[in-house]
Amino acid sequence: MATQFRLAALGHTMETGRVVEWHVAEGKPVEEGQLLVSIETDKTVVEVNSPVGGTVLRIVGTVDEEYPVGATLAWIGKDDDDVPDQVDDTPSPTHEPTSTPRVTPVAERLAERHGIDPSGLTGTGPDGRVTKDDVRRAIEADTTPEAATDRADLPGVEISPLVGIRRTTAERLSSNWSVAPHVTEGIEIDATAMATLRENNKKAWQETDAAVPSINDFVLKATANALQSHPQLNAALIDNAIHQYLDIHLGVAVEVDAGLVVPVVHDTGSLSLLEIAAAVKRLGGRAQSGQLTPEELDRATFTVTNLGHLGIDWFTPVLNPPQCAILGVGRIRKTPAVEGDSIVARDTMTLVLTFDHRVIDGAPCARFLAELRHQIENPELLLA
Repeated sequence: MATQFRLAALGHTMETGRVVEWHVAEGKPVEEGQLLVSIETDKTVVEVNSPVGGTVLRIVGTVDEEYPVGATLAWIGKDDDDVPDQVDDTPSPTHEPTSTPRVTPVAERLAERHGIDPSGLTGTGPDGRVTKDDVRRAIEADTTPEAATDRADLPGVEISPLVGIRRTTAERLSSNWSVAPHVTEGIEIDATAMATLRENNKKAWQETDAAVPSINDFVLKATANALQSHPQLNAALIDNAIHQYLDIHLGVAVEVDAGLVVPVVHDTGSLSLLEIAAAVKRLGGRAQSGQLTPEELDRATFTVTNLGHLGIDWFTPVLNPPQCAILGVGRIRKTPAVEGDSIVARDTMTLVLTFDHRVIDGAPCARFLAELRHQIENPELLLA
């Protein structure tokens, strides 16, 4: 009998996935464990291997279409196996239905952010559950201006649907911006000693085949050290409760063709500078090639985002929910500084911290930034 290949949940928050590419054509053989399809989740593109060997008898999942978790995407089996013309992807109920449709946690949070009562929505998920897509439709029905249709007819307009990573980014950040009181503090740091230490050690690091730490790697190490001294910022607001984490897992924002992904350097607090550099290099390469796994995108407790390589002096980063803080890193630039009676050129960088004022106040964040400055201006502390 042919095997149904269903869309599996590739992350804790995943409810739907978009078919990006089939790597084995219909009618072709596939081996167990062979790359079968690429699926775009709410965080990244995941390459999914075939769970069984056989022939791809029928492909049901259309490229660029989005499907709920559990949907049948293909049938795999022997050449003479029968494949049904229609598939019922609705699981058998395991309990008596209730008068009020159940709501998925992600859908409930999204509805709460937009002031929508999910109990009044018609659920399209299994057993009538209200899903994130049901809430999205309610949001769009309530906020889409009638003039949008007219604008779409204008010449010279290219319209691209908001899908996948870009749609998830837009939803999460805009909804979080509307409910979380964002407060931003910035600090200027003398990065001369850090830049000099890096340059003096670069040759030795290259000779040992170690990944040469970038300026951002130094900042990550300094951030991990500072979070150990100021754990209030290593926290998140989840279901009206503050979760303060014992372990430090730094998310590192990476730009890819599909948008922005945030792979996670797990247990950053226990890693050396060189180990952080190696981890960031590996994760960055996997992000660019679309090979990040859900585990590599999960459990971040604090995020660092850097636009210095694009020539930006400073910027205001937006919180990555449910985390309570995010650090924005600007470029290193030459600025005049007073040393005694002389004016000298120093390497200066600006760090900007955005935090959720519901979780933490300004004074602890100011002390955190001061500790960051101390770490960076005394970079030998980052080699310990």
